[in-house]
Amino acid sequence: MKIKNLLFILLIAGALQSCKTSTVYSDFDPNAKFDSYSNFMVLEYMKSMPIKKSSKQWLHSAINKQMTARGYNENKSPDLLVKVMIKTKTKETTSLQRNDNFYWSSDYYQYGWGINTGINRVNYNTHTEGTIIIDIIDREKKELIWQGRATGAAKNGKKLTEKSIDKLIGKLFATYPLAPQN
Repeated sequence: MKIKNLLFILLIAGALQSCKTSTVYSDFDPNAKFDSYSNFMVLEYMKSMPIKKSSKQWLHSAINKQMTARGYNENKSPDLLVKVMIKTKTKETTSLQRNDNFYWSSDYYQYGWGINTGINRVNYNTHTEGTIIIDIIDREKKELIWQGRATGAAKNGKKLTEKSIDKLIGKLFATYPLAPQN
């Protein structure tokens, strides 16, 4: 369990620390009347990676902020259900460092010039790539009306903060069909 928590923290830390590194996708039902809904509820347990209590509260708070900005109220008997899933995947990348130097005479070519095209070093790097998925479901019809996804690579050593979560959720909800009411 502790390894999964660490992976989650690495995932969200990277994706949240710099929204520039995250990629946001969204899709919605064009027939849905987003302004006809009035209440929402964030589902308590998100079936995905286990997350720390503080991170869960920050995530809930950021979603609540975005939904209330659009005129929805949080309620125990809602029109909309908000489901959150978090997935991580560790990826490995390989890069070759070549030595393409010209030389004049050497032990290999004693009489003339040549090019050293040998591979000098192979670098292996691993990083955690994570995705946060937010589904908004019409409770009565039991249909998905909006889905937003943010994907990014985690940066090791970055701390997860409430501000970084709020920034990512804000970027994600910028694609929501109903604009905030200011």
